[in-house]
Amino acid sequence: MSEPSKSSSYSFFNIVEKCDNYPYSDNTKSSSKPNDIPLLLDNDIKVGLLLPPTVEALKEYNRLKEPNPFIIEDKYVKFAAHLNTFESRTEIVKQLFNTWREEKIFPALSGWRDELYPIYGDPKSPKNIAFVMERCAAPLFGVLTFGVHLNGYTRTEQGQLKMWIAKRARTKPTWPGWLDNAVAGGIPYTLSVRECVIKEAMEEASLSMEIAEKAVPVGAISYFTVSQRGLQPEIQYVYDLEIPLDVEPKPLDGEVECFYLWDMDELVKHIKADEFKPNCALVVIDFLIRHSIIDPNNEPDYLDILNRIHRRLDFPTMTI
Repeated sequence: MSEPSKSSSYSFFNIVEKCDNYPYSDNTKSSSKPNDIPLLLDNDIKVGLLLPPTVEALKEYNRLKEPNPFIIEDKYVKFAAHLNTFESRTEIVKQLFNTWREEKIFPALSGWRDELYPIYGDPKSPKNIAFVMERCAAPLFGVLTFGVHLNGYTRTEQGQLKMWIAKRARTKPTWPGWLDNAVAGGIPYTLSVRECVIKEAMEEASLSMEIAEKAVPVGAISYFTVSQRGLQPEIQYVYDLEIPLDVEPKPLDGEVECFYLWDMDELVKHIKADEFKPNCALVVIDFLIRHSIIDPNNEPDYLDILNRIHRRLDFPTMTI
């Protein structure tokens, strides 16, 4: 079930750096730091980071709206005082991104999903949700987003550990043809983490609810990616699922081309060949650490890897 891989030219730390590539504050190479400014709610809570092209587009949009929806200063952009509710913020953000989409200002909006992500930061609102916004626009506001990834693995009768790996469909708008976790997806506004796992398991891998409900939450990874689409601080909840030997994941919704079942040596080879979607590689690396396949005795960057896949992100999160 394997395909030829590229030469193994990357270390695990190289792969982690590719995903977690937003400069740290102690990085002395100031030229590498994005020239971003914070996006604040009317309550002064930071919910995002804006790059100069987004700030300029907001200035132009502000000129067309009365009263102005944003207060735009050199060091920050802030929702105006009259946008102080979930409903009012959500509506103005919806209007803004619809306008930018129609005017084709940002390529990121060409991948429109009609899927809403929650943005946190308003203690007065249920679950701390300040507003919701279109998924593909998240990098333009540099807001924290959440997903869930599931490691589907098996143990042979001899006890050998193997993992199911998805190959993304070549028609996917992002990372077509790259390797992925068995099940993965962003968490939309309307679903809990567990509901999302079960839904994605059926849609992407044809795994029944009876099997998917046995998935075990094992933690989370976090990282901050700078890409051509913008700024992407992300947290991925991680689940493990031991899939019975007589069950084979199968593509269902067209997002996956096929599945491979690889032992750990084969899995490592494809990671180091840089064939995985970057954040999916981090999920697998986390699995390898938790199962002592990567350990302090065989990995010189062990502690740095642990720190980089559990990055502190200075943004509000959900409250229960």
